[in-house]
Amino acid sequence: MTDSLSFYKELYDKGLATPLDLALDPTIGSRVSTELIPQGKIAMAIDGSWLPGGWMTGEHAWPAWQQTMGLAKMPTQTGAEPGATSMSGGWTLAVGSQTKHPKTAFDFISMALNKENTLKYDTENSQIAVRDDVATSQDYLGYNPTFKFFVDLVKVTHFRPATPDYSQISSALQQATESVITGDASPQQAAKTYDDALTKIVGAQKVKQGD
Repeated sequence: MTDSLSFYKELYDKGLATPLDLALDPTIGSRVSTELIPQGKIAMAIDGSWLPGGWMTGEHAWPAWQQTMGLAKMPTQTGAEPGATSMSGGWTLAVGSQTKHPKTAFDFISMALNKENTLKYDTENSQIAVRDDVATSQDYLGYNPTFKFFVDLVKVTHFRPATPDYSQISSALQQATESVITGDASPQQAAKTYDDALTKIVGAQKVKQGD
């Protein structure tokens, strides 16, 4: 955590990151893809598989994106194996434990997540395929030239906690990062504040000291 925050501090100290007035703009998430990248105002962004989908068609179509943009894996901190890393989230469909119609619910999920429907959803929404038969399908891989790149990252990805309190954890991470880039706290101070917040959110029994 401290190393990550120190990296942010170095980026801002050297003037290599987005200016604070942009970084703290509540609409920055959408502006990156719809405005700043297409207009050449950002050289690099760490984002997700969904980004290129918005450039292919629609209101924010950007025909030149394939000739302008490239993709790169996030390297591991010290170059250790496997050489790259990634983070993933996601969603699921589930049957409630109190349902009176478990078979109907299961049948619906089976239909919703069959190959045909998963292929349609994954292509049209720029999602990383979770079914092997979709991930290897030429209908999927040929739909968007970035899909193969992102599918290959699954083998090195890590998954964020699928717990009800994750939104609080995410908020604490953002607060720690903001305090560093604005100069309100050192990386060490921000990491300590985050550690304390995390312990309060999930309970001390669920917190393990990292290296």
